[in-house]
Amino acid sequence: MTIKKKASKSHDTPIEDAIGEVIGRGGKTAYDDDNLHIKQEEKEVRFTLRIPCELIHKIDHMRKNRVGNVSRNQWILEAINNAVK
Repeated sequence: MTIKKKASKSHDTPIEDAIGEVIGRGGKTAYDDDNLHIKQEEKEVRFTLRIPCELIHKIDHMRKNRVGNVSRNQWILEAINNAVK
């Protein structure tokens, strides 16, 4: 009986090549993010805002006491607008 060496998988598959290309490209840092360079023609900017849970509970309580259905986002925008006036 002849014993043959076990066939190894080739690491040059198209999927692995694509993965290597993505990894090789790298990514942007937070500083390089396009949102930091706001252009005048943009109408809005999207970003992440971290708010403590206790403050969110207060905001939600105030929203529910208000007449009508106001989203959390809308309530926060109105509060920011009132603060900067």
